[in-house]
Amino acid sequence: MIYVLFGPPGVGKTYIGGLIAEKKNWHFFDADTIYLNDDKLRYLLANGKYDQLVRDRFVKKLIMTVQHMLSENECKDLVIAEAFTKEKNRAEFMKYFDGQVSYIMVHASRDLAYKRMRARMKKEEHVVDEGVFDFVWDEFETPKIPYKMLRNTNKTDGEICEDFNNLLE
Repeated sequence: MIYVLFGPPGVGKTYIGGLIAEKKNWHFFDADTIYLNDDKLRYLLANGKYDQLVRDRFVKKLIMTVQHMLSENECKDLVIAEAFTKEKNRAEFMKYFDGQVSYIMVHASRDLAYKRMRARMKKEEHVVDEGVFDFVWDEFETPKIPYKMLRNTNKTDGEICEDFNNLLE
């Protein structure tokens, strides 16, 4: 199964994805690494030129990466952290991996997410800066695809894992 943790920046997708993968011995992929390996995508995102054609290109790269991970690692369960701002791209990814995708929207307030993003910027170089943060939050479409909600507001790791497991039942 492919568990896609999606939502705007700073809600905790990457942290939760790494935590769940570690606890369950699943594979984890942070889709932001695609930007780190593609100068053009990173440039377009950083300069506000990230339109639907660029999103489509990104999702094609994500699909190829996930397909490779599933075939090479023979992994049964994979957790992916990806914003998936547009419904079109969520539906495309779900259609490609027919019946294998479970979307989990990670939710936190914009204020809390902003604080997390600022703290992350102090610790590491990341594709999401203040401009990208605002752009992605403003572009994020309300999901119509089937999804479950995981609220991430200052919970312990144990509480996060328990909430995640409850979503799987």
